[in-house]
Amino acid sequence: MQERQTKQKQIIYDVLTTLDHPTATEVYNYVHEHYPTVSRATVFRVLGGFVGSGKALELKVAGEEVRYDYNVVPHYHAHCTKCGKVADVEVDRGQLKGLHATGMHGFEVCGYSVEFFGTCASCKEIS
Repeated sequence: MQERQTKQKQIIYDVLTTLDHPTATEVYNYVHEHYPTVSRATVFRVLGGFVGSGKALELKVAGEEVRYDYNVVPHYHAHCTKCGKVADVEVDRGQLKGLHATGMHGFEVCGYSVEFFGTCASCKEIS
């Protein structure tokens, strides 16, 4: 069954593609500023639906609010440890061919994620 494309979903997706790896709160604030009738619950529910349907990625970093990415093509992310900014990182997949996991304790691996942490250019300038 195909999911219904509503005006609210389109608005939220457009905002997701406009903002750079936003949190749900950032999406809501932007949407609410331009479309005050769209509720917070709707924004959060629709973002969850996008993740569930594969239309967006959910980026989780311990201690930080979940961020969302409309770019679902396999790629990696860099996280600034000072301001929380997230940026896409392109890695030659051939470089990861030598990656081997050990001590899996019976886990069957169905995927993996690589995250980079550091300081973004803006925060480096301030330091």
